[in-house]
Amino acid sequence: MSELSNREYKELQKLQQKSGYTKLSQPEQRRMERLEGIQRNEKKQVEKEKWVNDRSLKAQQLHIQPMNLNQELFLKSMRTNVITVGTGSSGTGKSFLACRYAASELLAGNIDKIVITRPYVAVSGRTTGFKPNTDIEKLRAFLLPLLGYLSEVLGSAYVEQQLQLGDKIELAPLESIRGRNFDKTFLISDESSNMTVGEFQALSTRLGKDTRWAAIGDNAQSDTRENGLKWFENLVEKHNISNVGIVKFNHHDIVRSGMVKELVIAFEKEGGYKS
Repeated sequence: MSELSNREYKELQKLQQKSGYTKLSQPEQRRMERLEGIQRNEKKQVEKEKWVNDRSLKAQQLHIQPMNLNQELFLKSMRTNVITVGTGSSGTGKSFLACRYAASELLAGNIDKIVITRPYVAVSGRTTGFKPNTDIEKLRAFLLPLLGYLSEVLGSAYVEQQLQLGDKIELAPLESIRGRNFDKTFLISDESSNMTVGEFQALSTRLGKDTRWAAIGDNAQSDTRENGLKWFENLVEKHNISNVGIVKFNHHDIVRSGMVKELVIAFEKEGGYKS
């Protein structure tokens, strides 16, 4: 790998300083851009080496402790199946476990990338109006809790850096999935009960070599007419499809505060969630 010599480093500093108060000639501009490119590659290589050195230590220190039987089954399925479906009550730790497990696989070097997606559906179909942002920025607003779970393991600075680079962690709008292939990737689809049948079909056929998918959602909180998650569950059970695990959480598995558990039970007794 090319590295800047002391002479080149000083030359770059002078060119950058000069560009601050006058226009560089074309040869000077090209020279500065070339030296800056070498400098950027140096920084990337240092960061890569630091990641390799740090990740093995973090992987050894990370322990995921299930809090009940269904959490244990969910973790086991993610380790052994290509696709794991986690459905059921809010507050049962589905998103937390999926993110923590994905982070552990990245640290261990078993995958190259974590990809997170979800449909653009707000609570009860309501929206906050037009947002003049990119698709990634819109998606990020929906996925802040999952990014928080990843940050607890990988560090917020690293997660932010990788989101900008799209290297180890990527937010992928569902619309961009069609036509792509994912190899050595852990894919998480959040709020999967709001995905359509077509989106489930598209996503399930994009899984390449050494790739796994955790589809998480709550069929009682579907804000769309077409519940792709429920359709997929029925399809797997009807045709006895292999390498797919389905774990159905219930209010007994809720690990949030006691009040949340009481509210979820009350909602279910009153006929479920209202869309």
